[in-house]
Amino acid sequence: MKKLALHSLLSASLLTPIATLADGHDDAKYATADELGLMQGFPPAPDKRVDGSSLLSGPGNRWLYQNMRTLYPTANIPNANQPVHLGKQIDGGIERLMVQRPNDGGKADMETWLKETYTDALVVVHGERIVYERFLNGMDSHQPHQMMSVTKSFAGLLGLMAVEAGLASERDDVTDYVPELADGTAWADASFGEVLDMTNSMDFTEIYDDPDSGIRHYGVVLGLMPAVEGRSYANSIYEYLPTLMIDKSHRHGQVFHYQTPKTDVVNWVTNRISGRSFQDAMYDALWSQLGTDGETYVVLDKNGTLFAGGGLNATPYDLARFGAMMINDGKFNGQQVVQPETIQKLADGGSRSAFSKGPNGKDAPMTDGNWSYRAQWWVRHTPGREAFMALGIHGQWIYLDVERKVAVIKQSSQPTSADSYFDSYNFNAIDTIIDRLTR
Repeated sequence: MKKLALHSLLSASLLTPIATLADGHDDAKYATADELGLMQGFPPAPDKRVDGSSLLSGPGNRWLYQNMRTLYPTANIPNANQPVHLGKQIDGGIERLMVQRPNDGGKADMETWLKETYTDALVVVHGERIVYERFLNGMDSHQPHQMMSVTKSFAGLLGLMAVEAGLASERDDVTDYVPELADGTAWADASFGEVLDMTNSMDFTEIYDDPDSGIRHYGVVLGLMPAVEGRSYANSIYEYLPTLMIDKSHRHGQVFHYQTPKTDVVNWVTNRISGRSFQDAMYDALWSQLGTDGETYVVLDKNGTLFAGGGLNATPYDLARFGAMMINDGKFNGQQVVQPETIQKLADGGSRSAFSKGPNGKDAPMTDGNWSYRAQWWVRHTPGREAFMALGIHGQWIYLDVERKVAVIKQSSQPTSADSYFDSYNFNAIDTIIDRLTR
Protein backbone atom coordinates (compact mmCIF):
# COMPACT_ATOMS: atom_id res chain seq x y z
CA MET A 1 0.00 0.00 0.00
CA LYS A 2 1.86 3.04 -1.19
CA LYS A 3 1.78 6.66 -0.12
CA LEU A 4 0.20 6.16 3.28
CA ALA A 5 2.18 9.12 4.62
CA LEU A 6 5.22 11.26 4.07
CA HIS A 7 7.69 8.86 2.48
CA SER A 8 11.43 8.80 2.76
CA LEU A 9 13.57 11.33 0.99
CA LEU A 10 16.05 11.41 3.79
CA SER A 11 19.53 10.09 3.33
CA ALA A 12 20.08 6.43 4.09
CA SER A 13 20.64 5.56 7.73
CA LEU A 14 24.23 5.52 8.89
CA LEU A 15 23.47 2.52 11.05
CA THR A 16 24.88 -0.90 10.26
CA PRO A 17 22.44 -2.73 7.95
CA ILE A 18 20.55 -5.41 9.81
CA ALA A 19 21.30 -8.04 7.18
CA THR A 20 25.02 -7.88 8.03
CA LEU A 21 24.54 -8.66 11.71
CA ALA A 22 24.67 -11.93 13.59
CA ASP A 23 26.86 -13.69 11.01
CA GLY A 24 24.24 -13.30 8.33
CA HIS A 25 21.54 -15.38 10.04
CA ASP A 26 18.07 -14.60 8.68
CA ASP A 27 16.75 -13.70 12.14
CA ALA A 28 19.17 -10.81 12.19
CA LYS A 29 16.84 -8.99 9.79
CA TYR A 30 14.32 -8.76 12.61
CA ALA A 31 16.68 -7.69 15.38
CA THR A 32 15.25 -5.43 18.08
CA ALA A 33 16.65 -2.04 19.03
CA ASP A 34 18.41 -3.61 22.02
CA GLU A 35 19.85 -6.44 19.95
CA LEU A 36 21.15 -3.85 17.51
CA GLY A 37 22.67 -1.86 20.36
CA LEU A 38 20.98 1.34 19.21
CA MET A 39 21.55 4.41 21.38
CA GLN A 40 23.34 2.42 24.05
CA GLY A 41 26.35 3.76 25.93
CA PHE A 42 27.54 7.22 26.99
CA PRO A 43 27.83 8.26 24.26
CA PRO A 44 26.54 5.62 21.85
CA ALA A 45 29.05 4.43 19.27
CA PRO A 46 28.85 6.50 16.07
CA ASP A 47 27.34 3.63 14.07
CA LYS A 48 24.69 3.03 16.75
CA ARG A 49 23.37 6.58 16.98
CA VAL A 50 19.87 7.40 15.75
CA ASP A 51 18.94 10.77 14.26
CA GLY A 52 16.27 12.21 12.00
CA SER A 53 17.51 10.20 9.02
CA SER A 54 15.87 7.16 10.65
CA LEU A 55 12.40 8.68 10.73
CA LEU A 56 11.45 6.93 7.52
CA SER A 57 13.91 4.06 7.33
CA GLY A 58 15.11 1.04 9.23
CA PRO A 59 16.78 -0.13 11.31
CA GLY A 60 17.03 3.10 13.31
CA ASN A 61 13.23 3.39 13.45
CA ARG A 62 13.18 0.34 15.74
CA TRP A 63 14.39 2.75 18.45
CA LEU A 64 13.08 6.07 17.15
CA TYR A 65 9.37 5.24 16.99
CA GLN A 66 9.33 4.81 20.76
CA ASN A 67 11.45 7.89 21.40
CA MET A 68 10.18 10.58 19.02
CA ARG A 69 10.15 13.41 21.49
CA THR A 70 13.85 12.89 22.11
CA LEU A 71 14.53 14.38 18.66
CA TYR A 72 11.47 16.48 17.76
CA PRO A 73 9.42 19.28 19.34
CA THR A 74 6.12 17.94 20.64
CA ALA A 75 2.89 18.95 22.37
CA ASN A 76 1.02 16.85 24.94
CA ILE A 77 -2.52 15.56 24.76
CA PRO A 78 -3.62 15.16 28.40
CA ASN A 79 -5.19 12.07 29.90
CA ALA A 80 -8.69 11.69 31.24
CA ASN A 81 -9.27 12.74 34.83
CA GLN A 82 -10.09 9.16 35.79
CA PRO A 83 -8.64 6.09 34.01
CA VAL A 84 -11.04 3.43 32.73
CA HIS A 85 -9.53 0.03 32.14
CA LEU A 86 -10.66 -2.39 29.48
CA GLY A 87 -11.47 -5.88 30.66
CA LYS A 88 -9.41 -8.84 29.50
CA GLN A 89 -10.45 -12.28 28.38
CA ILE A 90 -7.44 -13.66 26.53
CA ASP A 91 -8.26 -16.18 23.82
CA GLY A 92 -5.42 -18.68 23.90
CA GLY A 93 -6.43 -20.05 20.53
CA ILE A 94 -5.20 -16.91 18.76
CA GLU A 95 -1.64 -17.78 19.71
CA ARG A 96 -1.96 -21.06 17.82
CA LEU A 97 -3.32 -19.62 14.58
CA MET A 98 -1.46 -20.02 11.29
CA VAL A 99 -1.21 -17.08 8.89
CA GLN A 100 -0.90 -17.37 5.13
CA ARG A 101 2.12 -15.56 3.71
CA PRO A 102 1.52 -13.66 0.46
CA ASN A 103 2.50 -15.05 -2.92
CA ASP A 104 1.93 -18.67 -1.86
CA GLY A 105 4.78 -18.39 0.60
CA GLY A 106 3.37 -21.01 2.94
CA LYS A 107 2.01 -20.46 6.42
CA ALA A 108 3.57 -18.89 9.49
CA ASP A 109 2.60 -19.19 13.12
CA MET A 110 1.57 -16.05 14.97
CA GLU A 111 4.98 -15.52 16.55
CA THR A 112 6.65 -15.68 13.15
CA TRP A 113 4.14 -13.27 11.60
CA LEU A 114 4.69 -10.80 14.42
CA LYS A 115 8.45 -11.02 13.97
CA GLU A 116 8.44 -10.91 10.18
CA THR A 117 6.28 -7.77 10.11
CA TYR A 118 8.48 -5.98 12.68
CA THR A 119 5.66 -5.76 15.21
CA ASP A 120 6.22 -3.65 18.31
CA ALA A 121 2.72 -4.03 19.79
CA LEU A 122 -0.48 -5.85 18.88
CA VAL A 123 -3.74 -5.52 20.81
CA VAL A 124 -6.99 -7.16 19.71
CA VAL A 125 -10.32 -6.04 21.18
CA HIS A 126 -13.52 -8.07 20.73
CA GLY A 127 -16.64 -6.43 22.07
CA GLU A 128 -15.41 -4.56 25.11
CA ARG A 129 -12.51 -6.82 26.12
CA ILE A 130 -8.91 -7.30 25.13
CA VAL A 131 -8.67 -10.84 23.81
CA TYR A 132 -5.05 -10.88 22.68
CA GLU A 133 -1.94 -8.77 23.20
CA ARG A 134 1.74 -9.04 22.41
CA PHE A 135 4.53 -6.55 23.04
CA LEU A 136 7.93 -6.82 21.37
CA ASN A 137 11.04 -4.73 20.74
CA GLY A 138 10.91 -3.24 24.24
CA MET A 139 7.30 -2.04 23.93
CA ASP A 140 4.71 -2.28 26.67
CA SER A 141 1.06 -1.34 27.02
CA HIS A 142 1.83 2.22 28.17
CA GLN A 143 4.69 3.09 25.82
CA PRO A 144 3.84 5.78 23.24
CA HIS A 145 4.66 4.87 19.64
CA GLN A 146 4.80 6.91 16.44
CA MET A 147 1.59 6.38 14.43
CA MET A 148 2.47 8.13 11.14
CA SER A 149 -0.63 8.63 8.92
CA VAL A 150 -2.99 7.21 11.52
CA THR A 151 -2.88 10.87 12.57
CA LYS A 152 -4.76 11.73 9.37
CA SER A 153 -7.69 9.55 10.37
CA PHE A 154 -8.07 11.33 13.71
CA ALA A 155 -8.00 14.66 11.85
CA GLY A 156 -10.74 13.35 9.55
CA LEU A 157 -12.82 12.06 12.43
CA LEU A 158 -12.59 15.40 14.23
CA GLY A 159 -13.69 17.09 11.00
CA LEU A 160 -16.73 14.81 10.71
CA MET A 161 -17.57 15.37 14.37
CA ALA A 162 -17.49 19.14 13.78
CA VAL A 163 -19.92 18.64 10.88
CA GLU A 164 -22.15 16.48 13.09
CA ALA A 165 -22.13 19.28 15.67
CA GLY A 166 -23.48 21.68 13.05
CA LEU A 167 -20.35 23.82 12.80
CA ALA A 168 -20.04 23.28 9.06
CA SER A 169 -21.37 21.25 6.16
CA GLU A 170 -19.36 18.95 3.93
CA ARG A 171 -20.88 20.89 1.01
CA ASP A 172 -19.32 24.15 2.15
CA ASP A 173 -16.40 25.51 0.16
CA VAL A 174 -13.08 25.21 1.96
CA THR A 175 -12.39 28.86 1.19
CA ASP A 176 -15.51 29.90 3.13
CA TYR A 177 -13.46 29.13 6.24
CA VAL A 178 -9.90 29.58 4.96
CA PRO A 179 -9.97 32.45 2.44
CA GLU A 180 -6.18 32.31 2.31
CA LEU A 181 -6.63 29.31 -0.01
CA ALA A 182 -8.67 31.13 -2.68
CA ASP A 183 -7.41 32.64 -5.94
CA GLY A 184 -6.72 29.69 -8.21
CA THR A 185 -5.29 27.19 -5.72
CA ALA A 186 -6.07 23.47 -5.48
CA TRP A 187 -8.58 24.36 -2.78
CA ALA A 188 -10.57 27.00 -4.70
CA ASP A 189 -14.08 25.70 -5.41
CA ALA A 190 -13.35 22.47 -3.52
CA SER A 191 -15.82 21.45 -0.84
CA PHE A 192 -14.82 20.46 2.66
CA GLY A 193 -16.15 16.96 1.92
CA GLU A 194 -13.97 16.62 -1.17
CA VAL A 195 -10.86 17.54 0.78
CA LEU A 196 -11.90 15.21 3.61
CA ASP A 197 -12.17 12.38 1.06
CA MET A 198 -9.04 13.47 -0.83
CA THR A 199 -10.95 13.84 -4.10
CA ASN A 200 -10.13 17.50 -4.65
CA SER A 201 -7.88 17.89 -7.67
CA MET A 202 -4.30 18.88 -6.79
CA ASP A 203 -1.06 18.97 -8.75
CA PHE A 204 1.31 17.44 -6.24
CA THR A 205 3.87 14.74 -6.89
CA GLU A 206 5.04 12.16 -4.41
CA ILE A 207 8.21 11.08 -6.20
CA TYR A 208 10.50 10.55 -3.31
CA ASP A 209 13.90 10.64 -4.97
CA ASP A 210 13.15 13.83 -6.94
CA PRO A 211 14.40 16.96 -5.14
CA ASP A 212 11.88 19.02 -7.12
CA SER A 213 8.85 16.92 -6.15
CA GLY A 214 6.02 18.25 -4.06
CA ILE A 215 6.61 15.82 -1.22
CA ARG A 216 10.25 16.93 -0.96
CA HIS A 217 9.29 20.60 -0.74
CA TYR A 218 6.60 19.71 1.81
CA GLY A 219 9.08 17.82 3.98
CA VAL A 220 11.55 20.70 3.92
CA VAL A 221 8.83 23.18 4.88
CA LEU A 222 7.97 21.06 7.90
CA GLY A 223 11.62 20.80 8.89
CA LEU A 224 11.62 17.01 8.51
CA MET A 225 13.89 16.91 5.46
CA PRO A 226 17.08 18.73 4.52
CA ALA A 227 16.82 21.61 2.07
CA VAL A 228 18.45 21.29 -1.33
CA GLU A 229 21.07 23.95 -1.90
CA GLY A 230 20.03 26.59 -4.38
CA ARG A 231 16.26 26.02 -4.03
CA SER A 232 13.86 28.33 -2.20
CA TYR A 233 11.11 27.12 0.11
CA ALA A 234 8.05 28.45 1.88
CA ASN A 235 8.65 29.39 5.50
CA SER A 236 5.63 27.59 6.95
CA ILE A 237 2.88 25.15 6.07
CA TYR A 238 0.44 28.07 5.98
CA GLU A 239 2.57 29.77 3.34
CA TYR A 240 3.07 26.53 1.41
CA LEU A 241 -0.53 25.31 1.05
CA PRO A 242 -1.71 28.31 -1.06
CA THR A 243 1.06 27.54 -3.59
CA LEU A 244 -0.51 24.20 -4.55
CA MET A 245 -2.50 24.33 -7.77
CA ILE A 246 -5.25 22.22 -9.31
CA ASP A 247 -4.40 19.20 -11.49
CA LYS A 248 -5.92 20.20 -14.84
CA SER A 249 -6.38 16.57 -15.93
CA HIS A 250 -9.51 16.16 -13.78
CA ARG A 251 -12.04 18.13 -11.77
CA HIS A 252 -12.75 18.09 -8.06
CA GLY A 253 -14.62 15.00 -6.91
CA GLN A 254 -13.67 12.73 -9.81
CA VAL A 255 -10.50 11.00 -8.61
CA PHE A 256 -9.25 9.90 -5.21
CA HIS A 257 -5.59 10.78 -4.84
CA TYR A 258 -3.88 10.31 -1.50
CA GLN A 259 -1.78 13.43 -0.95
CA THR A 260 -0.58 14.37 2.50
CA PRO A 261 -1.06 18.20 2.37
CA LYS A 262 -4.81 17.66 2.02
CA THR A 263 -4.84 16.61 5.67
CA ASP A 264 -3.29 19.92 6.68
CA VAL A 265 -6.22 21.68 5.03
CA VAL A 266 -8.74 19.41 6.77
CA ASN A 267 -7.07 20.29 10.05
CA TRP A 268 -6.95 24.00 9.20
CA VAL A 269 -10.67 24.10 8.42
CA THR A 270 -11.52 22.15 11.58
CA ASN A 271 -9.35 24.47 13.66
CA ARG A 272 -11.16 27.49 12.23
CA ILE A 273 -14.72 26.21 12.63
CA SER A 274 -14.18 24.79 16.13
CA GLY A 275 -11.79 27.41 17.46
CA ARG A 276 -9.61 24.61 18.84
CA SER A 277 -6.29 23.03 17.97
CA PHE A 278 -6.04 19.37 17.02
CA GLN A 279 -4.56 18.64 20.45
CA ASP A 280 -7.36 20.36 22.34
CA ALA A 281 -10.03 18.74 20.19
CA MET A 282 -8.48 15.29 20.65
CA TYR A 283 -8.60 15.77 24.41
CA ASP A 284 -12.06 17.34 24.63
CA ALA A 285 -13.85 15.07 22.16
CA LEU A 286 -12.02 11.78 22.66
CA TRP A 287 -9.22 11.30 25.18
CA SER A 288 -10.99 12.95 28.13
CA GLN A 289 -13.95 10.59 27.67
CA LEU A 290 -12.02 7.38 26.99
CA GLY A 291 -10.38 6.95 30.38
CA THR A 292 -6.92 7.32 28.88
CA ASP A 293 -3.92 6.98 31.18
CA GLY A 294 -0.87 6.75 28.90
CA GLU A 295 1.45 9.30 27.35
CA THR A 296 0.06 10.88 24.17
CA TYR A 297 1.71 13.64 22.17
CA VAL A 298 1.97 15.11 18.69
CA VAL A 299 5.07 16.08 16.75
CA LEU A 300 5.34 19.74 15.77
CA ASP A 301 7.10 21.21 12.76
CA LYS A 302 9.92 23.75 12.91
CA ASN A 303 7.38 26.54 13.50
CA GLY A 304 5.58 24.78 16.34
CA THR A 305 2.68 23.76 14.07
CA LEU A 306 1.13 20.32 14.30
CA PHE A 307 2.35 17.82 11.71
CA ALA A 308 -1.23 16.78 10.84
CA GLY A 309 -0.09 14.24 8.27
CA GLY A 310 1.70 12.00 10.74
CA GLY A 311 2.57 13.45 14.15
CA LEU A 312 0.51 11.41 16.62
CA ASN A 313 2.23 9.22 19.21
CA ALA A 314 0.03 7.10 21.47
CA THR A 315 0.09 3.96 23.60
CA PRO A 316 -1.38 0.58 22.63
CA TYR A 317 -3.92 0.63 25.46
CA ASP A 318 -5.18 4.15 24.78
CA LEU A 319 -5.64 3.27 21.11
CA ALA A 320 -7.40 0.08 22.22
CA ARG A 321 -9.82 2.17 24.28
CA PHE A 322 -10.50 4.25 21.18
CA GLY A 323 -11.04 1.12 19.10
CA ALA A 324 -13.40 -0.37 21.67
CA MET A 325 -15.50 2.79 21.58
CA MET A 326 -15.67 2.86 17.78
CA ILE A 327 -16.81 -0.78 17.43
CA ASN A 328 -19.48 -0.28 20.10
CA ASP A 329 -21.59 2.38 18.35
CA GLY A 330 -19.43 5.19 19.69
CA LYS A 331 -20.11 4.38 23.35
CA PHE A 332 -17.53 3.93 26.09
CA ASN A 333 -18.03 3.53 29.82
CA GLY A 334 -21.71 4.36 29.46
CA GLN A 335 -21.08 7.61 27.56
CA GLN A 336 -21.75 8.46 23.91
CA VAL A 337 -18.37 9.68 22.65
CA VAL A 338 -18.88 9.61 18.87
CA GLN A 339 -22.34 9.72 17.32
CA PRO A 340 -23.43 6.49 15.55
CA GLU A 341 -24.22 8.54 12.44
CA THR A 342 -20.58 9.60 12.19
CA ILE A 343 -19.36 6.02 12.50
CA GLN A 344 -21.89 4.95 9.87
CA LYS A 345 -20.51 7.54 7.46
CA LEU A 346 -17.09 5.96 7.80
CA ALA A 347 -18.44 2.44 7.45
CA ASP A 348 -20.40 3.39 4.33
CA GLY A 349 -17.23 4.71 2.77
CA GLY A 350 -16.68 7.05 -0.14
CA SER A 351 -16.75 6.72 -3.91
CA ARG A 352 -15.40 3.38 -5.13
CA SER A 353 -15.29 4.77 -8.64
CA ALA A 354 -13.11 7.71 -7.59
CA PHE A 355 -10.86 5.32 -5.67
CA SER A 356 -10.42 2.98 -8.64
CA LYS A 357 -9.63 5.87 -11.01
CA GLY A 358 -6.81 7.14 -8.83
CA PRO A 359 -3.27 5.81 -8.48
CA ASN A 360 -3.94 4.19 -5.12
CA GLY A 361 -6.60 1.94 -6.63
CA LYS A 362 -3.86 0.37 -8.73
CA ASP A 363 -1.73 -0.65 -5.74
CA ALA A 364 -2.02 -4.15 -4.31
CA PRO A 365 -3.89 -5.27 -2.30
CA MET A 366 -6.50 -2.59 -3.17
CA THR A 367 -7.06 -3.44 -6.83
CA ASP A 368 -10.30 -5.47 -6.61
CA GLY A 369 -12.76 -2.54 -6.67
CA ASN A 370 -13.82 -3.16 -3.07
CA TRP A 371 -12.14 -0.11 -1.59
CA SER A 372 -12.92 3.54 -0.98
CA TYR A 373 -11.64 6.40 1.15
CA ARG A 374 -13.81 8.41 3.49
CA ALA A 375 -12.82 11.31 5.71
CA GLN A 376 -9.18 10.22 5.89
CA TRP A 377 -10.05 6.56 6.57
CA TRP A 378 -9.45 3.61 4.25
CA VAL A 379 -12.67 1.63 3.78
CA ARG A 380 -12.85 -2.06 2.85
CA HIS A 381 -16.09 -3.22 1.21
CA THR A 382 -15.19 -6.88 0.64
CA PRO A 383 -18.29 -8.95 1.49
CA GLY A 384 -17.84 -10.51 4.91
CA ARG A 385 -14.71 -8.42 5.51
CA GLU A 386 -16.23 -4.94 5.73
CA ALA A 387 -14.10 -2.61 7.83
CA PHE A 388 -12.55 0.84 7.94
CA MET A 389 -9.06 1.57 9.08
CA ALA A 390 -6.42 4.13 9.90
CA LEU A 391 -3.09 3.23 8.27
CA GLY A 392 0.40 4.61 8.64
CA ILE A 393 3.64 3.76 6.90
CA HIS A 394 6.09 1.33 8.46
CA GLY A 395 3.18 -0.75 9.79
CA GLN A 396 0.79 1.35 11.92
CA TRP A 397 -2.82 0.10 12.02
CA ILE A 398 -6.16 0.77 13.66
CA TYR A 399 -8.46 -1.78 11.99
CA LEU A 400 -12.14 -1.45 12.91
CA ASP A 401 -14.65 -4.16 11.99
CA VAL A 402 -17.84 -2.71 13.45
CA GLU A 403 -20.04 -5.51 12.07
CA ARG A 404 -18.14 -8.17 13.98
CA LYS A 405 -17.08 -5.81 16.80
CA VAL A 406 -13.34 -6.38 16.46
CA ALA A 407 -10.63 -3.74 16.71
CA VAL A 408 -6.99 -4.47 15.95
CA ILE A 409 -4.20 -2.11 16.99
CA LYS A 410 -0.81 -2.81 15.44
CA GLN A 411 2.30 -0.70 15.95
CA SER A 412 5.40 -1.63 14.00
CA SER A 413 8.83 -0.50 12.84
CA GLN A 414 9.03 -2.04 9.40
CA PRO A 415 12.24 -1.10 7.55
CA THR A 416 10.41 0.17 4.44
CA SER A 417 7.73 2.83 4.36
CA ALA A 418 5.21 0.87 2.31
CA ASP A 419 5.28 -2.62 0.86
CA SER A 420 2.46 -4.66 -0.68
CA TYR A 421 3.94 -7.85 0.77
CA PHE A 422 3.74 -6.53 4.34
CA ASP A 423 0.26 -5.14 3.73
CA SER A 424 -1.09 -8.41 2.34
CA TYR A 425 0.58 -10.38 5.13
CA ASN A 426 -1.03 -8.14 7.76
CA PHE A 427 -4.47 -8.38 6.13
CA ASN A 428 -4.18 -12.16 6.09
CA ALA A 429 -3.34 -12.19 9.81
CA ILE A 430 -6.14 -9.81 10.76
CA ASP A 431 -8.66 -11.82 8.73
CA THR A 432 -7.47 -15.01 10.39
CA ILE A 433 -7.83 -13.49 13.87
CA ILE A 434 -11.33 -12.17 13.13
CA ASP A 435 -12.39 -15.55 11.74
CA ARG A 436 -11.21 -17.17 14.96
CA LEU A 437 -13.24 -14.73 17.07
CA THR A 438 -16.46 -14.68 15.04
CA ARG A 439 -16.94 -18.02 13.30
